[in-house]
Amino acid sequence: MKATDLLKEQHQEVDELFERMSQAGGNELVALRDELVANLVGHSAIEEEIFYPESREALGASLLIPTSYEEHALVHIMLQKLLSAEPGDESFHARLGVLKELVQHHVQEEEQQLFPKLESAMGAERLEELGDRLKARFTQVREGNVKALLTQSVAKSMPAATTGRRTRAAKPTARKTAAAKRPPAKRTSTQRAEPARGAQKGRRGAAATTGRKKAAETAPAKTGRAAPARKPSRPAKTTRTGRKGGRSSSASAR
Repeated sequence: MKATDLLKEQHQEVDELFERMSQAGGNELVALRDELVANLVGHSAIEEEIFYPESREALGASLLIPTSYEEHALVHIMLQKLLSAEPGDESFHARLGVLKELVQHHVQEEEQQLFPKLESAMGAERLEELGDRLKARFTQVREGNVKALLTQSVAKSMPAATTGRRTRAAKPTARKTAAAKRPPAKRTSTQRAEPARGAQKGRRGAAATTGRKKAAETAPAKTGRAAPARKPSRPAKTTRTGRKGGRSSSASAR
């Protein structure tokens, strides 16, 4: 069977499972959910591991292929959310409806855009050989641990989110480390600056004290010089008085 025919057949099987799940309940709903998960995980695995790489080689650069990878990632996330919900609950049917819309949109793009281009680019023989490889790998995935593979696929498709959380958690530690490294240099410079300011204040205080002492020493010197100047004036008055006295004496003598 050609690879494109095999994938179309699997698309049809998944669509039938969605229809049966919308009408089922109880244990039947649980069994159908597990069958849906196994089919979608197996289908995504053979496309990502084999079909998409072969398609890129045949078509070259094409936006359809990376878009398909991203759509698979969204489908895997919704499958995990569906497994975490209790069958029959309101949230279960809501998630089932969102998953159905994602799958139908993905199927439409592949069958209407990607498959026709591949059938033109690849010969019938190559498509047959590719179909055999896809079928064998699909059987292997279905027989293995499908839920574990689903968990790995979700973790692989969201490395940026995981790294972002680790980076945000590590940022406070990095800031603390940087803060622990920076302060020693700043404190050292501050400690050096403070004694310098204290020394300047000490020098200014010493200069002010010296100035005051000089002023105190100068003041007595000025006072000492003024004292001798005043002393001769007193004898002069006495001399004048003496002269007056002399004049009085001479007058009386006369």
